Amino acid sequence: MQSKWFKYGTLAMLVVAVLAAAHLAFWQRYMVEKDFRQVELALNYDEISSLAGLQGLTPVQALQRFKEHGITTVVLRESMLDDLTVSSDIQVYSGQALLNRQRAGSAPAWLPGLSARTAINKKNTYLVMFDRDLFNQVSYQMSAKLTGVKSYEIGSDTYVIETVKPYVSMKDLGVGFTKSSLQDVQAAGMRTVLQIRSWDRASQQSIKKVFASYRNIPNLSAVMFNDPNIVGFQPGMPSLLPEVAYQIRQLNVPVAQIEFFPQQGLTKLGILLDKNVVRLHTIDQKEIKAGITPGEALDRYALAAAERDHRILLIRPFLMSNDPIEYNLGFMDSLVSRLHSEGLQVGPAGKLPPIPSSHWVLFLIGLGVIAGGLRLLDKLGLSRLVPLAAAAAPVIWAGLLYFDLALARKLMALAAVIIFPTLSLITNVRREGLAPGQAVVAFVRISLFSLLGALFMVGLLADAGFMLKLDQFMGVKLAHVLPLLIVLVYFALLAAQGEGVAAKVKSLWNHPLRLGIVLAAGVMAVVVAVYVARTGNEAMTVSSTEMQFRTLLDHLLGVRPRTKEFLLGHPALMLLLIYGYRDNRFLPLLLLGTIGQASLVNTFAHIHTPLVVSLLRAFHGLWLGILLGLALFLVIRLTLRRGRGYLNG
Repeated sequence: MQSKWFKYGTLAMLVVAVLAAAHLAFWQRYMVEKDFRQVELALNYDEISSLAGLQGLTPVQALQRFKEHGITTVVLRESMLDDLTVSSDIQVYSGQALLNRQRAGSAPAWLPGLSARTAINKKNTYLVMFDRDLFNQVSYQMSAKLTGVKSYEIGSDTYVIETVKPYVSMKDLGVGFTKSSLQDVQAAGMRTVLQIRSWDRASQQSIKKVFASYRNIPNLSAVMFNDPNIVGFQPGMPSLLPEVAYQIRQLNVPVAQIEFFPQQGLTKLGILLDKNVVRLHTIDQKEIKAGITPGEALDRYALAAAERDHRILLIRPFLMSNDPIEYNLGFMDSLVSRLHSEGLQVGPAGKLPPIPSSHWVLFLIGLGVIAGGLRLLDKLGLSRLVPLAAAAAPVIWAGLLYFDLALARKLMALAAVIIFPTLSLITNVRREGLAPGQAVVAFVRISLFSLLGALFMVGLLADAGFMLKLDQFMGVKLAHVLPLLIVLVYFALLAAQGEGVAAKVKSLWNHPLRLGIVLAAGVMAVVVAVYVARTGNEAMTVSSTEMQFRTLLDHLLGVRPRTKEFLLGHPALMLLLIYGYRDNRFLPLLLLGTIGQASLVNTFAHIHTPLVVSLLRAFHGLWLGILLGLALFLVIRLTLRRGRGYLNG
């Protein structure tokens, strides 16, 4: 047991850290988030064009109708050569095929004019088109992205592009955006998002030339990338991302980050753009065809905007009606209404402003985490390590902040979410049971102390990079599992016989195993395995029944609490407090209770989720968990009474 100086010194460090973290979390971050509420609704041009054709409308007419119902933006996906070939806008010939037709006397009418300009090379490829605007677009893009490209005008209405590459190797090449699609968007009075394709062997010059063609596009809202590797990121080659960032800055627009579609190079590009990034959510067309319902889609879009800060929603149209445009206009009205009910507005997506913070404020928050760590060492019986840790930890923390700020923030945030739930449980869980009212008070006290870890984490990671998922909280599974292991080992040893850790370990090791203990251990192992599998960024898939239950909770409460908290962890901890820990017979309740506290703190590790949403999620989990725990206690009590009455009768 340490002295009063230790007790009051660590308390002072905690108080100062709480004030510093609260300043960043509840003032700076909240002030940024409360004004970051405008959502941009977009449609894909190709999809709206197809929809218009089914109804006998022009793309402009269809866009104008959707504009009246909340759509402000159109995503233009860069055309491939193959797209233009399939639509018959371009004819493709090999040089050998042209020579064969020339010998057979069946040459196209334009071939003599081309032969007069250049000798036909049997190894080359010839692209023929009859629209000057399309020719200018395709020849510009191909000359920027390929070598050995030549262009010819044959007469007044025929245009030929010659290239040394075979068509099969370049059919997926992006060739820009058609003049007609850009004019349609402009005529409808809407904004444009360009979806740009990557190309092989991009160079600084080719990037400059390609992006220069985008500078005169009016009402540009954002740029996004089409492929898993974005332009400028080429594995095994020098990065050209600084040049891409420079060119995007000239456009004065953000880059869009597509949810559930990781793109290599995008994170670094976002940092190079000073975090001028907007998050975009859409539903894959395969899911639409697979039968996702409009109600499910509505929930997906609304939750993405309200709970994950997506500020562009790319809406996929449904084709399940005889009048698909009217059907989708009705869907848009429902979506706009739903967004308004979430406190969001429809309009151009804004940039998330930076959150001002200093190294000194972060240092003070870290001292609070260190204070908690020192107290945890003392509670675990490792008091001899406290003086060394107290001297070394602040120096190491200061050095990390100076040399690698991002890593320092993430490591200290991880320490915070491990230390405080662990310390809270081993400090406040007692052998003796409490009255139900006292148990509620103890439960709230435990949860509030655990939430100090969440407060410190939120303060440490209060930065636009984490809020935009350009960077993320590290060690998600470790943050869930380590408190569990420490708490279980601590209480298992606490209940064991003997004096000192060695004697207690020996007592447990020599204790005879009973079948019930083995079965309970097996069940607990399964629970822990499922718990670990369902945490992190790549958690296991949940069932459709659970998804429906989650949706129901969202509708009833506005923000869904976490199932493992209010259905398992919190009620189990309530029962543990009421009955008392006693000995290892209540280890399963302790296991579940620790899971609930770890989950409560790690709710706030989703930095991209608005802070208010995380607070509501935690609050709903707590009060529902308390009520369910008390209800279970009453059921157990009544069951035991009736059982005794039956036996006595």
